[in-house]
Amino acid sequence: MTNENIKIEVASPEQIDALEELTRLLVESLNEEFEPKRFDWGIRRRLFDPLQRHGIIIATDEANDEVVGMIIAELRIDPFGKSEGYIKQFYLKEEYRQKGIGYTLLKQALEHLKKIKVEKVKVNLREDEARKAAKLYKQMNFKKKYEVLELNLEKD
Repeated sequence: MTNENIKIEVASPEQIDALEELTRLLVESLNEEFEPKRFDWGIRRRLFDPLQRHGIIIATDEANDEVVGMIIAELRIDPFGKSEGYIKQFYLKEEYRQKGIGYTLLKQALEHLKKIKVEKVKVNLREDEARKAAKLYKQMNFKKKYEVLELNLEKD
């Protein structure tokens, strides 16, 4: 497998099953349970919206026509009325990592956000993800601005 076989493009509704599989893999890698309703609300709704669909970018291995990675870049408005980009659901199948594909996906997502006039881009990382992804985000000039702590009130 070489990078020449990888095509980066905006996802289309026909790729819904592949996006669901990648989302399931992402969620399971975080030791969470996949929730189909949440997927329907989060991804499916975006995928069928012509404006939001451009923020769902995928990597396809053309050698076997398999969608192997995805990233979602969305527009948000902060409390002060400024436009923010937000990177979420960034996932690349294990065997495709460390080959520059993640960099290309992130670069494409940032270009999309730049095109729609976003002023700042944010990404939240779980502590275990942060170590793995830090190099890529640093390479793209992201800087740590916040630290988020979480308390689960459902557990004793």
